[in-house]
Amino acid sequence: MKGSEDCILSKLNNTKGVSLSIIVPVYQVITYLERCIDSLVNQTYRDIEVILVDDGSTDGSSELCDKLARNDERVRVIHKENGGLSTARNVGLVNANGKYVTFVDSDDWVDLNIYEKCITFLHEYSADVIDFNVEFVKEGQKISNQNIDREPFVLYDEDILYDYLYRGQTEKCPFSVCRKVYLKSLFENVYFPEGKVNEDIATNFKVLQCAKKMIRIRDIGYYYYQDNATSLTSGVLRSRDFDLLVACQELYDLTRKYDNKELKKLSLIKLARSYFSLLAKAAIGGISADVSREKIGFLTIQLRKNYVHLFFSPMPLNRKILAMICAIDYRILATLYRVIFRLRRQN
Repeated sequence: MKGSEDCILSKLNNTKGVSLSIIVPVYQVITYLERCIDSLVNQTYRDIEVILVDDGSTDGSSELCDKLARNDERVRVIHKENGGLSTARNVGLVNANGKYVTFVDSDDWVDLNIYEKCITFLHEYSADVIDFNVEFVKEGQKISNQNIDREPFVLYDEDILYDYLYRGQTEKCPFSVCRKVYLKSLFENVYFPEGKVNEDIATNFKVLQCAKKMIRIRDIGYYYYQDNATSLTSGVLRSRDFDLLVACQELYDLTRKYDNKELKKLSLIKLARSYFSLLAKAAIGGISADVSREKIGFLTIQLRKNYVHLFFSPMPLNRKILAMICAIDYRILATLYRVIFRLRRQN
């Protein structure tokens, strides 16, 4: 598997034969790392290993990883040169000993009971994957402890893929690998694309293609820490943001292999939304010097061509209106945003 070169296992605890491997890429998160790891080592489900993949941190996160491993024999640390999130996840997969695997971003945290529920249901239903809900949390915000005592929703084969794509139109963070626990063997021939952002979108689809049965529970199991710097439209539009188009195009190409019109339709909607998302980011955050006028023109043309797919999609009405404005000229949205921002500041 990719991404296994130039790594140093500084703390190789004996975790052979564990049930669940939790892979945590770590990069420059000294402020949040302990909160994240505390939520993992204090899980009610104890048969775990926590694999911290230090991706070349220089802010003290590297040393903190080693300290946390000394405090709990279930924690393993792998130090590597900086290569990005995908590389770190691939390295974690190479070194994972568990029958099951999941992922946690190091500035987030999880519910203390979630993995016990997941493993229990995976065994009870003989499922390959389980999915749970995510909550976005800002600094100082109270969190919801939503534990719903209902039977899981069971999906099979292509219905798993349909559910994945449909929820991509209606939910926040639907494509994240952090909201699922997988049978590790599903990743046998699947890797995260290295050097890219939006790496979850097509990768998750490839993994789910291999699954025969998936269950969904409504419990909130994952808390996604969000500040202004991590929102979709924060910051200027940069050339690397166009990786989103690559991921969505790959997703569409994957669905074309199926004799299933609904899968193709939903993936085309996702591709159309990617044009809108990038134009909205340009409108609100501005455009970096590495993004040419031709690229903006390409986004506008593609959004105009594909707007009809958004109009008949499950996307909220207010988003459809914003997408229509961007299809006319994204600079109109930029002007509206500045006016609204000024009015809010005055009030």
